[in-house]
Amino acid sequence: MNWACILTGCALLLIAGLVGADSVSSTIVCDGATWVSSSVIGQGQTYAATLFTTNLATLMRDLQVKDGNVKTGTVVESSGPLGIDEYSGQVTNQTDRSAGCVFELPINRTNTRDEIMYTGLMGSGVYTSTRGLQSDKTSSTTMINGSGLVLARASSKDNAGNETTHTSDVAGNLNMTERIVFGGDE
Repeated sequence: MNWACILTGCALLLIAGLVGADSVSSTIVCDGATWVSSSVIGQGQTYAATLFTTNLATLMRDLQVKDGNVKTGTVVESSGPLGIDEYSGQVTNQTDRSAGCVFELPINRTNTRDEIMYTGLMGSGVYTSTRGLQSDKTSSTTMINGSGLVLARASSKDNAGNETTHTSDVAGNLNMTERIVFGGDE
């Protein structure tokens, strides 16, 4: 492992942790076993991640919640088994107000529902992920290099009846990069 990159990453995580409204930053270097879990449940937003490593491993995480937006960054490198379970989802509700009758009940309807999930078990490797939950956009960038099994699931549905789904099942020696963006201007 390149210790200069690890120390630079640690310094960046510490600086990033000082900036946000609610933030959690952690760096773990271990020659044993690690099990880490974090979650955010907000107004229509959910983020949850559980990771474990054994043997010599480096794990860096940054989680920021500010102004109703959730941003995460995760980098895990393990020379032994590595377990991944990361989920982010968002539901945006809108209540229409009728300009007509005062006594008419508002209709609650779901505008969008977005979900992105990665789960896997690797013999060794590197897992890098960034997630973003903003009011108009759900995004994910994931890079994985190693050997094992990784399952990816993503879906988006809006009130107009449009639905997008994505699945990736990868096994063996693998190198994958995926960028998923639901909503927004991208």
